[in-house]
Amino acid sequence: MDNKDLIERLKKKDEDALYIFIEDYGKILKGVISKTLWKYPNLWEEAMNDALLSIWQNIKYFDPSRSTFKNWCALVAKYRAIDILRKEIKFESLRLDEDSKIVDSDLSSNLEIKEILSLLNDEDKKLFENIFINGLSYKEAASKQNISTANAYKKVSRGRNFLKKWRESFYEK
Repeated sequence: MDNKDLIERLKKKDEDALYIFIEDYGKILKGVISKTLWKYPNLWEEAMNDALLSIWQNIKYFDPSRSTFKNWCALVAKYRAIDILRKEIKFESLRLDEDSKIVDSDLSSNLEIKEILSLLNDEDKKLFENIFINGLSYKEAASKQNISTANAYKKVSRGRNFLKKWRESFYEK
């Protein structure tokens, strides 16, 4: 069955077409979802169901002049996965540990921050920690490290640019 016929049948809410769609496009959707929700494999099935339902309900909005059907479906799946990811992150940030002092996501965030800061040299890492984690002013952090405030601003600017470039290259992979 070609895409045009499949799309028309989906628009007519033909359930047999839905089964064909799942067989033909399921792996693509699963790939997009698993890539977006890589940290939460327990949410893949929910995201897949949401994506399928969304495609089923919104097939009338597919415009072949704007995108291929495959890309449109992949984008729908990605947006559903992102929505679920946002909900999960929000839920994690609300979940408290036993002593109600530390939020679970704070622990993982701190580990992620330390991992990212480990990309910087020791001096810049300490500067970032003092300013962005410990809450010191640039002047205080510079004084603590025996550098000028202007130098602290330059180091932070260079560090941010380095981390931004690293992040962009990391997410391109």
